[in-house]
Amino acid sequence: KTGLSPSDVSPVETFPLKVAVKQIYAGGYDGIELNPSTPSTLFLLLEDGSVWGVGDNRYGQLGNGTPTSTTVTTFKRVMEDADTPFTDAREVSGSWKFTAVLKNDGTVYTFGNNQYGQLGQGNTTNLSYAAKVNGQSDIVSIAAGIDHLILVNRSGGAVAAGRNQHRQLAVDSPIAGSSPPAQSPTFGDMIERVGTSGITRAANIAKASAGHYHSLLLTRNGEVRAAGRNHQGQLGTGTGSGSLLRSVRSVSGLGSLNNVADIGGFKSNSLFILNDGRLLGTGSNGSDQLGFPRGLSTSFTNPTQLGLYSGSTLQTPITNAAKLPQSAQIHNFNFYIDTQGRVHAAGYAFFTQFSNALLITLNRFTQVPGVQNVRSVIAAENSYMAFLLTDGSLKVTNVNSSPLRDYAEGSGHLRSVNPLK
Repeated sequence: KTGLSPSDVSPVETFPLKVAVKQIYAGGYDGIELNPSTPSTLFLLLEDGSVWGVGDNRYGQLGNGTPTSTTVTTFKRVMEDADTPFTDAREVSGSWKFTAVLKNDGTVYTFGNNQYGQLGQGNTTNLSYAAKVNGQSDIVSIAAGIDHLILVNRSGGAVAAGRNQHRQLAVDSPIAGSSPPAQSPTFGDMIERVGTSGITRAANIAKASAGHYHSLLLTRNGEVRAAGRNHQGQLGTGTGSGSLLRSVRSVSGLGSLNNVADIGGFKSNSLFILNDGRLLGTGSNGSDQLGFPRGLSTSFTNPTQLGLYSGSTLQTPITNAAKLPQSAQIHNFNFYIDTQGRVHAAGYAFFTQFSNALLITLNRFTQVPGVQNVRSVIAAENSYMAFLLTDGSLKVTNVNSSPLRDYAEGSGHLRSVNPLK
């Protein structure tokens, strides 16, 4: 596919020619680290099924076998070992310190930091090469939080591994008087609360998403289940802890939210796109990241319809939302892609994600200028945004604070990126 013989290409050092970029993924900051000189990780999934990473590799989260205290500035291919390039990738989910990759055959591979067992390998050993997760097959969706990982299988079940400090794994024991584990290095079934006292395994799940310390599951009939940290109302289940999966409530607070087409977990927020294109949000609004006047509310415990407000009155609801980021380890701003391939964002914009100013505040969802026909968008906390366009090209804001700085072309705030450079 590259037009070169095997002897011409090193599987680690040489980015393949003539192979289109299929998708982009990123792992974000911890949310408290505001130093743009320490970039996040960024991955390109190519049409040939290979995965290439650049950026922070302190924990081996680039999967190339060479963890280092310095930033990797050129793309390196994810490897299974020193001689075996990773192939057949379908999806990547990157966190601050670790990475998971889903293959087309339904198997999952993990690498990077494993302090809390989030790699699901049955231990807490860090990995610098991609290693297969045993015992999990027919996986259709993956989602990485800061220190936990969720897998959804084809039968509709969901399992989780890693840190459970905020009960984001939803694996509380059904035995009366027992305490849930603080962490789990093996995947356990996620448990749903039914009524006031009943429990059951999560079922009929289609997709997972993860915030920093909370978990979201979208069911096949368009409802949402949530568990984990709820200090800002990010679960959308009302007040109280989220030690087991509970149904996300409707806008009115009566009954369950339904007709949901997509879900997105941010650090202290959750966003939901309905089938009719409306955008709902719950959780923190302390940085205007829900596009709601901060003076009226700094957080929500139920999903709230988002759009242009006059005081507390919704004047123009958002009705053209189409896609949310697969995983967004960011805190101060939120974003979505609309039906025409444009990106809209709200909240604090540190380090010029949206303009040449050092810091601006968007107190309503505003179209990011200069980009359209966007297939997917990623962002790193307080650093940059990267856009993959439908024609396969890449554009980045504030590229000097991104791991793509050596691949940038031209000048200005929004710059093209050429991985072949």
